[in-house]
Amino acid sequence: MRKHVLPAIGVAAATAGALALGLSLAPTAANAAPPKHGYHHRTITIEAVETGTAVNLVDVAPDDSALGDQLIGTADLTDSDGNELGTSSFVGISTDAEPRTSEMLTFVYELPDGKITTAGTAQLSDSGPVFDEKFAITGGTGEYKNASGEVRVLQESMEEAKVTFEIRR
Repeated sequence: MRKHVLPAIGVAAATAGALALGLSLAPTAANAAPPKHGYHHRTITIEAVETGTAVNLVDVAPDDSALGDQLIGTADLTDSDGNELGTSSFVGISTDAEPRTSEMLTFVYELPDGKITTAGTAQLSDSGPVFDEKFAITGGTGEYKNASGEVRVLQESMEEAKVTFEIRR
């Protein structure tokens, strides 16, 4: 097993080599109909920008296949004005042999009020954005305990991604 250190680029593009996201805490309540039994959901929207600080590629055997290769990284989260909001960490596993076009990804976003975890797959593109995918929110801690919903990651370039959280709790 060989380990490669890649330059700091974004975290969402992890699937292509790195990922970058950012965050602007801008909660907004959704006007959804209340669920049955009197329990009311509240939706919070958070917009973010993430820029990568460290990404490693673990190239597993055989060398001529991408299947099982791993991308591991961490990045800084900021709002649209560049103010620090937290960090993100990810693990991506290539699910294609050749060429690398698909990744299974898990993210942990550490925010001032708690953590949010997400999971899903991303299809990589040679043209246009690196990828534009929605990932399931699988849980959270602190203010995000029992969270559900999704996060859209628009990886426009290797250096930056826009992330939009739609959190239901």
